[in-house]
Amino acid sequence: MSLTFEQPLNEKIRNYLRIETVAGEVKAHATLSHPGAEMAYFRTLFELAELLERADLRSDLLKDLERQLTQIELWRPLPSVDHAQLDLFEQQLQNLQRRLQAQTRPTQVLKNDRFLSALRQRMTIPGGYGNFDLPQLHFWLAQDSDTKAKQSQAWLATLAPVLDSVALSLKLLRQTGRWQEQLAIRGSYQASSEQGLDLLQVRVKQEYGVYPTISAHRHRFTIHLINHETGKADSRNLPIQLCLSLESK
Repeated sequence: MSLTFEQPLNEKIRNYLRIETVAGEVKAHATLSHPGAEMAYFRTLFELAELLERADLRSDLLKDLERQLTQIELWRPLPSVDHAQLDLFEQQLQNLQRRLQAQTRPTQVLKNDRFLSALRQRMTIPGGYGNFDLPQLHFWLAQDSDTKAKQSQAWLATLAPVLDSVALSLKLLRQTGRWQEQLAIRGSYQASSEQGLDLLQVRVKQEYGVYPTISAHRHRFTIHLINHETGKADSRNLPIQLCLSLESK
């Protein structure tokens, strides 16, 4: 079994990856199917909202979608292109573009919700969500499971346009790179790229008992393999796989 580690090479991709990580946790808790899921859901929902409140996020996503729509037109004349698949992809992009354009502030619905606003404010205080601090939360938690799950899903659904756009941008970014075999000499590997990079992926077999630490710039990077047991640099020559996703123009 191999483990894949990712290193963003700019702030935009770093933010996308953080959103993806937290969104996955929110979705896992939103079903409220395990003990303690309600409070875990609220904590991760507020963490996600904070990430989505970046002023440049929506504009970055709209630029990404427009760039992909332009790329589709460049692909159309190619003889090997599947035009039916290309049309479906274009429709998906245009749908996301319309939804995102219609949502000026992704977290506005959550901000306007009095229950969530009070809860978000009190949860910054350690232990600040007891029934004496937030009686409305105590009441909400006492509702039946179906009612709570439907409400949790409804809050999350208000973020769908931006979350779907982030997911598609990352999917396309990961697909643009090509995997290559390399050898980390005495646990280290270094390389450079003439064209700037957006994302670096490193794949290492779990049986080696190591994980990579990556020092990277948009044109160069260094990988050091660290032994999981000792926490120190591993000195073996170990094969690794790399995938370089080039910077979007």
